[in-house]
Amino acid sequence: MIFTKPDLVLLHPPSVYDFRELMVVPSPISDLIPSTPVFEMYPIGFTYLGEYLERNGFNVRVVNLAQRMIQDSKFDVPAFISRIDPYAFGIDLHWLTHTQGALEVARIVKGVHPQTPVIMGGYSSTYFHRELMAYPQVDYVLRGDSTEEPLRMLMESIVNGASLDAIPNLTYRTMQDDIVANPLNYTPASLEYLGNNYKYMIRSALKYGDWKSLRAFWNWWRYPITMVLTCRGCTNDCAFCGGSRGAISHYCGREQVAFRAPERIAYDIELLAQFSTAPIFIVGDLMQGGKAYAMETLDFISHIAPKNHIILELFGPAPRDYFDRIASSLEHFDLQISPETHDEEIRAVIGKPYGNEELERNITWALEAGCEKIDVFFMIGLPGQTSNSVMETVDYCGQLLRKYGPRVNPSIGPLAPFIDPGCKYHREPERYGFRLIHHTLEDYSRALLSPHWRDLLGYETEWLSRQQIVDATYEALLALNAIKASNGLISPAHASLNERRIRDTISLLKMVDDILDISDPRLQEAEFKKLHKESRQLFSQLYLPKEELMWPVVGSRFRRLNILRILMGWN
Repeated sequence: MIFTKPDLVLLHPPSVYDFRELMVVPSPISDLIPSTPVFEMYPIGFTYLGEYLERNGFNVRVVNLAQRMIQDSKFDVPAFISRIDPYAFGIDLHWLTHTQGALEVARIVKGVHPQTPVIMGGYSSTYFHRELMAYPQVDYVLRGDSTEEPLRMLMESIVNGASLDAIPNLTYRTMQDDIVANPLNYTPASLEYLGNNYKYMIRSALKYGDWKSLRAFWNWWRYPITMVLTCRGCTNDCAFCGGSRGAISHYCGREQVAFRAPERIAYDIELLAQFSTAPIFIVGDLMQGGKAYAMETLDFISHIAPKNHIILELFGPAPRDYFDRIASSLEHFDLQISPETHDEEIRAVIGKPYGNEELERNITWALEAGCEKIDVFFMIGLPGQTSNSVMETVDYCGQLLRKYGPRVNPSIGPLAPFIDPGCKYHREPERYGFRLIHHTLEDYSRALLSPHWRDLLGYETEWLSRQQIVDATYEALLALNAIKASNGLISPAHASLNERRIRDTISLLKMVDDILDISDPRLQEAEFKKLHKESRQLFSQLYLPKEELMWPVVGSRFRRLNILRILMGWN
């Protein structure tokens, strides 16, 4: 069967290319997201890039290499890449956790297709664009958070041999090996140019004869949660976030948030509800655009009347009538908020200046309005936070559960593994009591190969060393697991399995430390190989913390007739 030949192939790498062979003890770093520690969920920006370029005459194929490698232990990446012959390959380096995997996949691409350009993009690529150009496997870097049009222009240049001078946001290498960074001046204030990314993805599966490469994460086929973009940029300036207002201004050149029109958000939800009954996550707090914007968006959504669970984010406390409007607009809704700590003084330092009274008032209003689940996220590794403070936060989680019951789901995890480039912690580490350990892409790449996630951490604080962050994390996870079980949030069986998983992880990490003390590299490697089976067993249990974050799928997962209608162009 002959399928369309792509002009551009967008590849999503695993965090570490050799994750299937390396002995690495799974960390809790990815416990609070759908992905595994391989970080196989590709950025939603891929889908918008593909849709925009296809609308402008280029065939674009998205391939989630990380997921393919998880799904099939024998999946041969070089062989797969050798069977594709586009004009260019694109590789995302959005999060620093992909540093090693992205650079290695780029190297493999160049080995198979030495004359084919490799383009990199994403937040981390933007920050480290000049450093990336020192790698011979990287030909171009597109900077910024909105690279659809610059990528189209670059593809025109690659295909037709046009000059690179006028392409905004582009960093490239000249024939004389000089590095040129064109002005970063493409930061659109409106997102009206974005098309329907999900229709593109559905049709792409048929166009390229490949459903497997489009799966977002390891169990997406069983739990096909989807996301809806609301904006680019952020009105908040949280000190730890690389997507914060200050960080995006610093290295992406975005001075104002670009919001999508309320009717476009509603249209996306309508389409998603047509082909799936799974939860739909609205990315970004609607209140960022102001109360009128949030209310108008909810009004548009109310006319759709989706049956899916709709998850909304709160970046801070909201007024009571906002929750009432959500309830009148949605049949099933859930919320997420991240106070990060019970300590109001620490919360103010990191850019979230609201008190526990405000937080609890919002929880009360949300539950009274009919919110079916509200996730409350806390973090370990904050300025001023000690081991005792971490456990006080866990105690506060217990207070919330006793006060509100199991519709409130508190979770805790480490600020990890790296400090986001461009955020306040990264720009002013001493001010916040941080010591940054990794600085270059090579530092991050090497760290990602560490068998112990303590050595992966790119920071420590004045109050907690890297080992103390590890110890505090496991103490907190064990205590919170018991609290959740005693308050009916998780079953005794689930709690028992999860406790066993955490304790087995602690034991395996101690064995890793013993092996790291061996001076003979060959003997050390032999001992690590003996632990490989145990580490893979722990990887197989990573579903346990993720199950606590899942929302219900209302009915069957997919509406197959509607998917067929979209594929055939009937919608």
